[in-house]
Formats: sequence, C-alpha cells, structure tokens
Amino acid sequence: MFTRSAIKPGEDRKAGWLELFYDLAVVAALGVSNDAFIEHPSLETAYFSLLALAALFSVWLLTTLIHNRFAIDGIIYRILLLLQMSGILLTAISVGEGSAIDWRGGLISLGFVFLTIGGMYALARIQIGIPVQGLKVSIISTALGAFICFAGVLLSKEALLYVFALALLVTMAPILFSFLRNVSQDFPLHPDHLRERLGLLFLIAIGESLIHIVGVLTNTTAGSDYRFFFLIVIFDLALATAYFEGVFSKRKPAHPRLLIGIIFAHFILILGVTAAADEMAIFASSDPGTTEAANAGVFAVAIGLLLLGLTLLEVLINNRLVNLTWAQAALAAAAMLDGLYQIRNGNTQSRIGILLISIAFITWLVMRVAVSRRELEVAGRIN
Repeated sequence: MFTRSAIKPGEDRKAGWLELFYDLAVVAALGVSNDAFIEHPSLETAYFSLLALAALFSVWLLTTLIHNRFAIDGIIYRILLLLQMSGILLTAISVGEGSAIDWRGGLISLGFVFLTIGGMYALARIQIGIPVQGLKVSIISTALGAFICFAGVLLSKEALLYVFALALLVTMAPILFSFLRNVSQDFPLHPDHLRERLGLLFLIAIGESLIHIVGVLTNTTAGSDYRFFFLIVIFDLALATAYFEGVFSKRKPAHPRLLIGIIFAHFILILGVTAAADEMAIFASSDPGTTEAANAGVFAVAIGLLLLGLTLLEVLINNRLVNLTWAQAALAAAAMLDGLYQIRNGNTQSRIGILLISIAFITWLVMRVAVSRRELEVAGRIN
C-alpha cells in the first residue's frame, strides 16, 4: 500500500498515464465551472467563476507538485487520487445553476478535495522517510483549507465568495512561498516536467472545447449554426500552433525562478479557452436567424485573456520584448477593456462580431508563428 516509486530522486520526471487520466477530470471540471458567468455575465458571477476556476486549477497544481518532486505511487495514493477526482467534478457541478448539488455540497466536496491533497503530502512524507522543508506546511495548509470549507457550510450563501477566497488563500499561499521555493537536493523541483504537464493540460483544455461543441450540436433543438463548428476547429488549431510552434518553438529549458509566472500564464490561457469555447457553443447551438445573444463582451474578454497568456509566456520563456510583443500586449488590453465595457453596459454580441474577432485573432496567431519560424531559420543558418 505504501509502494515506493521506482524513480530515483535525481532522475527526470515524465508525465505518466495516471497523470493524463487525472488531467481529463480536471479539464472537464474547469470546463463547466464558469457556466454561471457565461449564462449571466456580471461582476458577482465573474468573481465566483474566477474563484471556482482558481480553486480547481490550484488543486491540479498541488497534486502535480507531489508527483513532480516525490513521484509517489501505490494503492493508497490511487485511492486518494480517485476520491479527489470525484470531489473535483462534484465541486464543478455545484457551480452551475439548477444543479442537484447546491453550494453547500460544493463546499463540502472542495473540503474533501483539500483533505485528499493533505493525505497525499502525508503519504509522500511516509514514503521518502526523511523531512523535507515545506512538506509539513503543505499538510497543515490543506487541512486548514478543508476546515474553512466545512465551516463555511454553516454560514449564509452571501458569504460563499469570502469562504472560497479565504480557503484558497490559506491553502495556496504557504505552498507557493514555501514548498515551491524551498527545494532540497534529494527531491528537487523538475521545471521541465511541470512545464510539460502545463502544456498537456492546456492541450486537453483545447480538446475539451471540441468535445463541448460537438455535444451541444448533438443535443440542440433550437437550430444550429455550423459556421461556428468549423470556426472553433480552426480557432483551436491556430491556438495550439501558436503555443507549441510559436511560444515554445525554441525549446528553451524552464527556469525554476520563473515557474510561478509560467503557471499563472497557463491559468489565464485556460480561462480564455473555456470562455471562448462556451461563447462559440452558444451561437453554434442557436438558430442562424437569431442575430444577437445576451453574452456581450465575454468573447472579447476571452480573446484578451488568450493574448495576455501567450504574451506572458513569450516574455518568460524566450525573454524577449520585441515590437510585436508590445503590439500583442496592447491588443490583449484593448480586447479586455472593450469586453468589460460591453458587459457593464449590457450590450449584445452579434454573430458577425464573433466571426470577425475570431478571424482577426486567428490571422494574428498565424502571423506570429510565421515570424517565429522565420527567426528560427535565420538562427539556424547563422549557427
């Protein structure tokens, strides 16, 4: 039950099938956790959806860090992982309106998720057999986060946002500033493994958007607009190309000091992917004769988030701030400001507006990838 990993402390980590299986559950949960904001965009639902996404992403990160540094395994670990996956999905289900699981059920599920993470860190302590700086803090912080979730059930629904935020802060802050930074020589952090996991999570999130729109089109009874089906396929391909052949085209190793920034950039990208996919699915599953839908600005915000995430990664990974980088940052800011303005004024978004924004976004990504490839060819000739 307490099987020690066959991987030695100093060896490189590679993402295994169990980690990929876990990623599928996390991405499925992330994909539905922002439905409240998509259906009723407002500051309140935005805060709630953002905290829900942050909590689920944080859970994924805490679990990934366990395998990254200690590579634990065994029956107990897999049971804890299975319980955590179930809790993650139940927490995500509770976020949607009209769900059979209310907000109290969601808090209880999230509390049990934090307990499973604490159990994994405790199991790591047992398996490695030696004290590691930051490990005890991780166990205590996740237990406190679980306690806050359970205690929050006794409060009113109006306090839900504060309970969510406090549980997330208490759980994540000690780990990010202790466990992630204080790495021992025997059990170091593996930056390339973490970056690989982040890339796989992002790729699965893109794939989930395709599954989502196929499911929506299969079950719709209000007409279909297949222009958005083809649009999201091209959109996702352009986004994946910009990520893998643009930002990470030079295959530079990840620097440990930049990991927090890289993690944050991926969180922004996943926010953007889920929001953009939901918006296009709404239009794809409605009658083409309907010219407008009450989801103004959300798609523009999603595009801004995607541009911002790609820009941050480009700066952190490739350490460059060229004119196109500044232009992309400006486009990201303009898109988000416009989207927030539209949401605030309650404006509606036209189909042609979504199509034009998507085409402009795809064109920009293709151009950036072409420039990156050209730079690589020039560098290769010089070398």
